[in-house]
Amino acid sequence: SLLGLILLLSIGIAACSVYYQYTYTDLHSKYEVSNETLQKTMREYQEKERILDAVLQNLTIAEEREEVLGEKYTTVETEKEKLQADLKQANEALASLQKKHDQLQRDYDNLDRQYERLQMENKNLENKIDDLNDEIDRRNAEIKKLKKRIAELEHPTE
Repeated sequence: SLLGLILLLSIGIAACSVYYQYTYTDLHSKYEVSNETLQKTMREYQEKERILDAVLQNLTIAEEREEVLGEKYTTVETEKEKLQADLKQANEALASLQKKHDQLQRDYDNLDRQYERLQMENKNLENKIDDLNDEIDRRNAEIKKLKKRIAELEHPTE
C-alpha cells in the first residue's frame, strides 16, 4: 500500500508533469504567436508613426509656407493697392496734361493761322512799299527831268 501510494503519486506527478508540459508548450506557442503578432503590430505602429511624423512635418512646413505666403500676399496686396492709387493719380495727371496739350495745340493752331495771315499782310505791305518806292523813283526821275527842263527854260543855251 505504501508502494501503491508512491506509485499512485508517481503516476499523478507524471500526469501532472505531462499536463503542465503540454499546457506550457501550448502557452509557449500561444506566447510566440502573440509575441510575433505584437512585434508585427509594433512594426506597423512604428511605420504608421513614422508616416504620421512625416505628414505632421509636411503639415508644419505647409503651415509655415502658408503663413509666409499669407504675409507675402498681404504685402503684394498692399503694394497692388498703392500701385493702383499711383496709377489712378498718374491717369488723372495724364488726363489733365492731355487737356492742357489740347488747349495749347488749339492756341498754337490759332497763333499759326494768325502768323500766316500776318506774313501775308507783311508780304502785301512789302509789295506796296516796293510799288510806292518804284512810284517815288519814277516821280523823282520825273522831278529831275522837270527841274532840268525848268533850268533849260530859265537859262536857254545861247
